[in-house]
Amino acid sequence: MWIKNRTIYWWKQWPVVGFIGLTLWISFHFDAVFEQHTHALLWLLPLAWASLTINFSVFQSDFKVYTPKNTMLFIWLNKLLLIPIELIFIGNKVASFDLKNQPLVTEISIVLLSCVAFGVGWGSNLLKFPKYEFPPLRVAGQLAIVFISISLFSLILLYGSLSNYWAGAIFTYATREALEQVSGTFVGFFANVGQRFWAFGLILFWYLWNRKYKPLSQRYWQVPWLLLCMIGTLSSNRTNMIFPFLTFLSILWPKWEVRRKWWLVTLVFSLIFLVLFFGHIRVQPFLDPERIHELFHIYWSDTNYIWSAHQLYFGTPYQISPLLTDPNSTNTTFTLLASVLEPVPVLGKAFREQSGPFIYNLALNKEFSQDQVIPMAGELYYNGGYLLLIAGYIFFGIVYRWLDTAFKNCVVTNLPLAACFFYLALLFNATLLLSLSVLVQFVLYNAAPALLLIVLNWWQRRKAS
Repeated sequence: MWIKNRTIYWWKQWPVVGFIGLTLWISFHFDAVFEQHTHALLWLLPLAWASLTINFSVFQSDFKVYTPKNTMLFIWLNKLLLIPIELIFIGNKVASFDLKNQPLVTEISIVLLSCVAFGVGWGSNLLKFPKYEFPPLRVAGQLAIVFISISLFSLILLYGSLSNYWAGAIFTYATREALEQVSGTFVGFFANVGQRFWAFGLILFWYLWNRKYKPLSQRYWQVPWLLLCMIGTLSSNRTNMIFPFLTFLSILWPKWEVRRKWWLVTLVFSLIFLVLFFGHIRVQPFLDPERIHELFHIYWSDTNYIWSAHQLYFGTPYQISPLLTDPNSTNTTFTLLASVLEPVPVLGKAFREQSGPFIYNLALNKEFSQDQVIPMAGELYYNGGYLLLIAGYIFFGIVYRWLDTAFKNCVVTNLPLAACFFYLALLFNATLLLSLSVLVQFVLYNAAPALLLIVLNWWQRRKAS
């Protein structure tokens, strides 16, 4: 369904009226040099978000908390509502995006069109998930043992021993040293990919335990499983810690609902606040309990870092600005193919200098580095203008809708399979928050256990039919 309700309450359409009115006002008063009206442009995003949520069911959240759709909506909530308001009242806090005399007309248009196109793709529902059920895998126990064994073996390969992993995995320097020692080798690739099997092996064990001891599984006995999940996913890369944890939560309490959404949003931002604090811990040479209090005090008092981290990780319109080259420029570099191949081990080195990350960081820092992630919407616009941007996000919306439907269908009968689709949806959020290169990197290094379980479930059902 596209429209939220058949009955349209016109008195609730003030955001639509405000958006249209502000757009008309800006069109008559905007001047790229003297009258940029940056705040007025930024207000278009919250008004657009309110208009979409009021009128279209695509942008209405699910009652159940743990669904891919709610994750997607939380991202757009930040990009269209929270960050624009933050920019209006607090300002741009990412120093590298502080581009002078850069009007935000194109940036705002890119953000708006990407969101609307994503909604069109979602609403079209072109990819249909099969209605038949997938029974649980008969070899779940054997697979659980294999997955856990792969993950433990990969940790030993990468860190030398489990004790070294436990002592240093959360620190950036330790993980970086371990990766550099095996860089460019098959062993390094296997060790990196193998770590991702831990959470799914644990999910399979939990599923078998849950079926046998169901009365216990509904209470506090779930907490030790989450702790075990965290122990096996320690990493200085926060994504590799958070995504397995959220995936496990999606099947531990799949029926959890909240009556007051503001409470849930507050809880989520509190958790994000703590995750950002982890960034201060992971760059330390060692973990000193006495220093944690001091680090937290520094983190709490440095509000600029908190605001800049929020704007950087969730996507500010200023993030697109470095890609908007001079219209008289002769630069016609096509980056999409190189961006896809750049993360591929060994092969990707030949495409690095033609990739989106290289072009973006070169424009931003005047030298190559991997510090900043090129925004997906910006790279699509850079390569094909508004047409490619719209087509790309329609496609993203179609795929995301399919992953959401797959999760909701499987969570009733096959929890491990549902976890796989939830995890893939989290990885697919790279289309909204990160870049094409990161999405490919996720597929290569993170998606293997989920994809393998999906294939095995499909194969089992095919043989049974």
